[in-house]
Amino acid sequence: MVADALRHHISEGELRVGERIPTQAELSEQYGVPRGAVRRALEILEHEGLIKRAQQGTPATVARTTPVAAPADPAPGSRPSDAQHGPAGSDVPEPRRHPPRPAGVFLGERVAQCFRRRQVTIDAYCLNGETLASALAGPLVTLGTAGVRNPERITVRILLPNADDPLALPQVVGEPANTRPRERLRETTGHIYGSLRHSLRMLKVRGLVPEVSVEARKVSISPTQKVYILNGEEVLAGHYQVQSRRVDLDRDDPIEIYDMLGVEGMLFRHTAVDDDHVTAAYVEQTQQWFDSLWNTIAVPWDS
Repeated sequence: MVADALRHHISEGELRVGERIPTQAELSEQYGVPRGAVRRALEILEHEGLIKRAQQGTPATVARTTPVAAPADPAPGSRPSDAQHGPAGSDVPEPRRHPPRPAGVFLGERVAQCFRRRQVTIDAYCLNGETLASALAGPLVTLGTAGVRNPERITVRILLPNADDPLALPQVVGEPANTRPRERLRETTGHIYGSLRHSLRMLKVRGLVPEVSVEARKVSISPTQKVYILNGEEVLAGHYQVQSRRVDLDRDDPIEIYDMLGVEGMLFRHTAVDDDHVTAAYVEQTQQWFDSLWNTIAVPWDS
């Protein structure tokens, strides 16, 4: 149990390379197991190459994020080499696979993990911030409760479409120049962002998090995908589906518009902590792409 838990924390980046593993006494108390069980778990992880100890009796530190040796107790019927290597005869590790999952659930789980760090950074590029606000609701509620370690700093940056400028989406079917869908988007986005900003800033007011920074900027682009970058190490991305639907605008009769729907869409996860250079490069390039928009054509939300 202890080995599995620590292996999970390491693979998910919650314990980073070079970071100290809790002492045997701390692990024994945390998991409610004897010291002998903890010692055996650390020996397993050391055998796998995940942790290292400079000398006997000193705290172990994380050495890498994926095992270099097969786990001591592989699943029945599995072959250690299958889990650790790519094509036959190759020493290249097989990249970890992260299957896509529904956006509303997946982002919430990953943001909750993100909040276990001392420094939390979230960059989001999305239509109105609805999925992000929902994902943040859980972690914000748990901060300050017993047993939860609060972050020391939270930084959130959100790129949103500029509804003051012409946008390809949303638009009235057959009337692309009609501004009412953009007016509705501006109102909805303003409400969501305002509520999110207030909730995050209250963490500092209540003394739960010493430093909180939350800012939104606008770009004159209709996003065709939603992108979330967590702690600069993990990207969750998925496509918006363009659909026609009838909505109420003002007090007029329902009108048909082309709109982007993403809450029920799928998110794909890419993480730089995997031993996969292609995925790590993708995460790095995505961060650079976000920064390039933020620092060039994006304008302050209140402008």
